[in-house]
Amino acid sequence: MTKLITIAFRNLLRNTRRSLLTVAAIAFGLGMMVFSITFATGSYDQMTRKGVSQMAGHVVVQAPGYQEDKDPALMLVGSESAAATLRSTFPEATVTQRMQLAGLLTSSATSVGAGIAGYEPSQEAKISDFDDKIVDGEWLADDDQRGIVIGARMAEQLDVDLGDKVVYMGQQEGQTEVQSRLFRVRGVFKTGSAEMDGFLALVHIGAARELMTTEDSAHQIAVHLLSANQSLEASGIARDALGRDDLDVLNWKQALPELFAMIQVDKQSNDFLMAIIGIIVALGVLNTVLMSVLERTREFGVLMAVGMSKRAVAILVLLEGAALGVVGTLAGVALGFLPSWYVVNEGIDMSGYLGDTMDQGGVVMSTMIYGAWDPPRLLNYAIAALVLSILAAAWPAWRVTRLQPVDAMRHH
Repeated sequence: MTKLITIAFRNLLRNTRRSLLTVAAIAFGLGMMVFSITFATGSYDQMTRKGVSQMAGHVVVQAPGYQEDKDPALMLVGSESAAATLRSTFPEATVTQRMQLAGLLTSSATSVGAGIAGYEPSQEAKISDFDDKIVDGEWLADDDQRGIVIGARMAEQLDVDLGDKVVYMGQQEGQTEVQSRLFRVRGVFKTGSAEMDGFLALVHIGAARELMTTEDSAHQIAVHLLSANQSLEASGIARDALGRDDLDVLNWKQALPELFAMIQVDKQSNDFLMAIIGIIVALGVLNTVLMSVLERTREFGVLMAVGMSKRAVAILVLLEGAALGVVGTLAGVALGFLPSWYVVNEGIDMSGYLGDTMDQGGVVMSTMIYGAWDPPRLLNYAIAALVLSILAAAWPAWRVTRLQPVDAMRHH
């Protein structure tokens, strides 16, 4: 076998230019795949991280049916004790309660429809970046149930500044009277999403509970773990710890099905494009090996005439394809690693094209994109490149086994 490997490399060096072009094609294709996977994985990680922090949690506890209807009347009763249980179960996690309701915000100038989110301010600041998005004023304090933080676009529509009064008015399903409450603007945030900046207002969860005429309740308890990979296991642990049949306990994929589906579709699209690139590269290997076989038909006839078996000749051709695959794969990994390392550590600033933020599936993301390594997926692509190179040489190898020594020696 060692002798066959030596002969295979020697045969490839007979036409150095053609062999180098084939290796370059493999390396360029695989290098592009490595970079694309790393960049896309970083985008998925940021999208997941932002989506989980803004709209859900790694584990989400809520009333049955709330996931489908988002009906404010479907509240989780006894949320304080449930949150305390989850904090003791996951001491390293951040556990926060949230409420959501809709209504009308009125200033001295005009009124706008608004979605009101009730948060535990200090807990929410640990997981979402609303406090970092404040462009004027300050974030809510834990003892401030009269403060409100609104989006920059909403502030313009209401024509209000810091300290100005706004009044909430709304009547949720099940309430017999319109609820109202006066707030003072404590801060103005800007996420970059026109929808969020023009519709969302943030208040203390205590104020939201008063508007819902309830006390110990919430629409959602969100548990934020150290890693999204712990979500599935943690949801089962949380379900057992709570021991309540009147609650839905979801992992982040169940809580954000649209986001998860979008990521999966994008991955499948990328895999499809990479498969096309792989086929094109394999055709290049096929061309190289086949041309080499056709040029050496007479030589193969001589080898078989002096005693080399057809099987050994076929293995020789396969080794030539494998050699191209190995060298091209190693070069491709090296070629893809350099730009991938840069995007993982330094990131790519796309703000010049997209602004400071972009909206992906309702998730507001930074346009400073960092890559992330995905070793299993990268290994699969590297193995696929090598396998495709060997498979591309299979047909020329089979063709050699059909040669008759006498006819092959007469070939010109």
